[in-house]
Amino acid sequence: MSITIRDVAKLAGVSISTVSLALNDKGYVSFKTKAKVLEAAKKLSYAPSMIAKKFATGKTNTVGLLAFISHEHPLGGFYMPVILGVIDALGKAEYAFQLDIKGEEGEGVLSKRGVLMRIAKQKMLDGLLILSYWPLSFEDISDLLQLKFPFVIIGGSIPEHQVNCVEVDNFAGACKAVEYLIKLGHKRIGHISGPVDQKNAQDRLTGYIETLRQYNIPFDEDLIYHGDFHKRSGYKGMKKLLSLSSPPSAAFIANDNMCLAAMRAIKEKGLSIPKDISIIGFDDIEAAAHTTPSLTTISQPRYTWGQKATELLLETMKNADNQDSKRIALDTELVIRESCKAYYH
Repeated sequence: MSITIRDVAKLAGVSISTVSLALNDKGYVSFKTKAKVLEAAKKLSYAPSMIAKKFATGKTNTVGLLAFISHEHPLGGFYMPVILGVIDALGKAEYAFQLDIKGEEGEGVLSKRGVLMRIAKQKMLDGLLILSYWPLSFEDISDLLQLKFPFVIIGGSIPEHQVNCVEVDNFAGACKAVEYLIKLGHKRIGHISGPVDQKNAQDRLTGYIETLRQYNIPFDEDLIYHGDFHKRSGYKGMKKLLSLSSPPSAAFIANDNMCLAAMRAIKEKGLSIPKDISIIGFDDIEAAAHTTPSLTTISQPRYTWGQKATELLLETMKNADNQDSKRIALDTELVIRESCKAYYH
């Protein structure tokens, strides 16, 4: 049987309204009465429901994390450090945490906009963190903006629109990767990109091209394969690069997931990494350190994503009248392992 506020009132010998005022620290309740209420609540292990708390205070002290994920990119692995960063930051602020996971869109599945609108209208959360494998559009979050519902996007942004978001500097990370290969002596460097409609993939492609230009290395369209961040495109992309009459001596691959499949394509060709071709990825997923050879990659500070996004959301919730949006771009780190080696012409 669940314990209600009525049970607490009965044990403490006070009215239900007095219990509500005491537990929510509202109105005047004497120190003695408040102590009795708290003691009764403790004895009964009573915790006010989210609905009751919302009714009494206008707040639930609960933040939601909504994750739109791909079947090939489940919530564990890549996203788990983000979630831990969120949980730790909310714990310090004494906020509760509610996780909601949505799969790929399709027939009969509520759209991203529909999901977000439903959450905002239910008013059971004080704010929302949005983690999406797919890019979000302005249309997706337009209702949240209209309702002035506090939210922060993690790991992405809305191109040409100012919204609260925390992401990494994808352009600078790509520059680090390509510059590392160039300094090892590579000049013919292939690239397997992410989807052309995703800003993080575009920024990584732009970083690749710009770094070649800075080092006066001619740009060759044949050395680019436009992938989609899924393993199959990493495999197909590497097969295409290796089939060129003059294949690359190195490749920058836009995420580690595609790298894993690209490594298989290289080995199937009878080639060795890094003896015959050097490869470098992006993300530093857990598997990157355990491949053979271990993968050199660009590490994203995913735990810090969660922390910073949560801190930004709490700040936004506190200053509800301030509608200024903030974009936080975090630095990446080059993690050198075994998949790259010096190239001598």
